[in-house]
Amino acid sequence: MNKAYRNYAALYNFSYMAIGAMTPLIAQYLKYAGFSGTQIGTITAAGTTVAVFASVFWGGVYSSSSGRHRVIMLLMIMAAVCGITLPGVKGYIVTVLIFGLMYFFQAPVIALADAYTVGTGDDFGGLRTWGAVGFALGIFITARIVDATNPASIFPVYALSYLIACCSVFIISRKKTNISSKGTKGQGFRGYTKVLANRNLRRLILCTFFFGGTNVANNTYFSFLYTDGGGTLAGVGTCMLIMVGSEAPFMAWSRKLAERFTMEKVVAAAMAVSVIRFGIYALGVPWWMLVATGFMQGIVNGLLLVEFVRYVAAIAPEHIRSLSISAYYVIGSHMSTIVCQITGGYILEHAGAWGVYGFFAAFNLAGLILYMIFGLWKHEENVRDKC
Repeated sequence: MNKAYRNYAALYNFSYMAIGAMTPLIAQYLKYAGFSGTQIGTITAAGTTVAVFASVFWGGVYSSSSGRHRVIMLLMIMAAVCGITLPGVKGYIVTVLIFGLMYFFQAPVIALADAYTVGTGDDFGGLRTWGAVGFALGIFITARIVDATNPASIFPVYALSYLIACCSVFIISRKKTNISSKGTKGQGFRGYTKVLANRNLRRLILCTFFFGGTNVANNTYFSFLYTDGGGTLAGVGTCMLIMVGSEAPFMAWSRKLAERFTMEKVVAAAMAVSVIRFGIYALGVPWWMLVATGFMQGIVNGLLLVEFVRYVAAIAPEHIRSLSISAYYVIGSHMSTIVCQITGGYILEHAGAWGVYGFFAAFNLAGLILYMIFGLWKHEENVRDKC
């Protein structure tokens, strides 16, 4: 592992460690702080809503900036400041405002880190693997600190992780000379119209909309599925650790698989596995079957989280590449997650967890059908036109 690769690995490891420290345990902190279930729901929903607009805004700033590393560093520093500030504030309204502000800086970090990294020529899948490792470490380390102290301990871990990641960006910027680090004069927010005007970019991002949200919402609804299948709450954590852990090797193998079968076909195969996976879950299988099929999450997330970004970058002309990746995260992750979380909650109330996963399977199937109809699975030059 050369020095440059180590710096990029640290960027992904610690930026995802921050998310791993915060996301799974924030509800526990809010409960500890005395908020009701409804208040907890609205506070966390505020973050997801802000993420949509933040990603669009900062994507435009990043695209037109001549010092892109400074944008990423600013976001990390401000997210860390908001995180440290949050446990010191009192009252529902102020907490919503600070939490939303934290997400305003946090939400675009991963998309911009991907845009910053994907043009380096290094193994993006291998680098992204360090993100999965960091996320798992964030959960593991923070959970034990919280167990020994209190839920407010998540914030120092969150802030420290981002500050270390920020230092990695600074070190990279001292030696980074590739074109992806340079701004594009006059692009800014107007570049989003060029993203949507590119037919194949528009089609691919539409397809990602049917997958990103189900993978995130699965983290919310899986515990209901597991317990309905006869499992215990204690077993949910172990099962999800297996599922998340299986993502890392597939991220590391993604490049070799793409070279062997083509990136486009690897994406199609991972989409199909996602449909099958949620289809199996919708049948009401017992808990042990969920454990036995946990590796399917590795196939789906391990490949799609890497190859979607690489595919978008391959289609996008250089001058709108960073905006295209931001648009992918806005539509294929944030907006899709909002739809799947809201719809999933309604279905859970009326049809149970199996109904939720039936919806997820159908949602994924719609995306796969569109992907095939659009011909995005073909490895042809006309699929990658730079219109």
